[in-house]
Amino acid sequence: MNSDTIIALSTPPGVAALAIIRLSGTQSRAIIDQLLSPVAWVPATAVYRTLKYRDEILDDAVLTFWQSPNSYTGEDTVEISCHGNPHIVEKILRACLELGARTARPGEFTQRAYLNNKLSLTQAEGLLDLLYAPTERALASARAMKEGKLGHALEAVRAELIDLLSHLEASLDFAEEGIEPHVGPEFTARVEQVRAQIEKLLRTAPLGRILQEGALTIIVGEPNVGKSSLLNALLREDRAIVAPTPGTTRDWIEAPCNVRGLPLRLVDTAGQRDSTDPVEIEGNRRARALLPKAQLLLHVVEAHQLFVSTKIELPENIPSLLIANKSDLGRHTSLPVNAISLSAKTGEGLADLETRIEEALLADMGHESGTVLTINARQNSTLQRATQSLDQALEALRNTTGLEIVSIELRDALHDLAEVIGETDNEDILTRLFQNFCIGK
Repeated sequence: MNSDTIIALSTPPGVAALAIIRLSGTQSRAIIDQLLSPVAWVPATAVYRTLKYRDEILDDAVLTFWQSPNSYTGEDTVEISCHGNPHIVEKILRACLELGARTARPGEFTQRAYLNNKLSLTQAEGLLDLLYAPTERALASARAMKEGKLGHALEAVRAELIDLLSHLEASLDFAEEGIEPHVGPEFTARVEQVRAQIEKLLRTAPLGRILQEGALTIIVGEPNVGKSSLLNALLREDRAIVAPTPGTTRDWIEAPCNVRGLPLRLVDTAGQRDSTDPVEIEGNRRARALLPKAQLLLHVVEAHQLFVSTKIELPENIPSLLIANKSDLGRHTSLPVNAISLSAKTGEGLADLETRIEEALLADMGHESGTVLTINARQNSTLQRATQSLDQALEALRNTTGLEIVSIELRDALHDLAEVIGETDNEDILTRLFQNFCIGK
């Protein structure tokens, strides 16, 4: 693959002030040299030149040459900054393709960076998250991954596992010479500590999923309690129609929402009540079908009305917040003390609700104040396997059922850690990861 020279537009397509085209590969400089007057290239130094091909002026551009291995991909790379007219970009791309380059596949520049040891697999995953991070909190988590913090943490755990395994296997290899294996309480405690370090990372997975996908947060309640007004208040925009007529919302409405840096998939649903209207009945059915998929439920009632048991059946295994809306009209004494007073109309109580949403989503996640680094679904799955192997090793140590079993399980855990970091060849993992990048990255 690395014998090819690849090219792609690295900025979004469309009209813009500037566009950046990137070439990477051994022929990058040779291809560009055919489009301009001779240049005494100085690595990492920009030059201004007119690009011409077959006697046609393509554009006046700024070009930068990055010499291997001191480039993003680790290969010779040329970046062309030209005017952002799509026709100009197309002419430059076509000329380079005719001169021997080929169009890069999605994520191929980053894949080459990984293959050339310019970044680790977890850093590549962090870069992907960085491109798509929907909030500042997600951005901070992605940046921590891209900076290699997960890789460093796992390397320390891996080094400890290697040390444990080397002591154990040395004992097994020289058992016939009467050397006693050092697998007493201290050895077991070290294995437990390794497991605890991995478990600490695993506790960040739920938050990682929220930061990457958004937490499905569903607003439920009877008609006319202010569900759509609450949606608009949290979004800070008029997304849903608000009217005094009960049953205005027939189908559910979803919109992305940022609450304290946590991305939400906020959903407004039809008001739940008995009805003979077939459209409203279907809206109620769809709302009920959506509830089990939620990560948080916002149950809205009217603050100034008598609170009675509702007909809405909320799933018991999903956290919910009781919101007493229309607090500007007063608060009835029958409301439960845990009800959050809110006026979607005036905004009073909105900050308190956002705090409670944050607390509800982070509850039971083992989230520590100031924690930034989180793991993704692939890393979570692989680290789960590692903890299972360590559990088996600990069971064998405590039951003294055979040091060979301990050795096998520790080696399996070591292999899982290597897979997370990217030190094992797994073509499926690489394909799935890099195809999620945009072309040109």
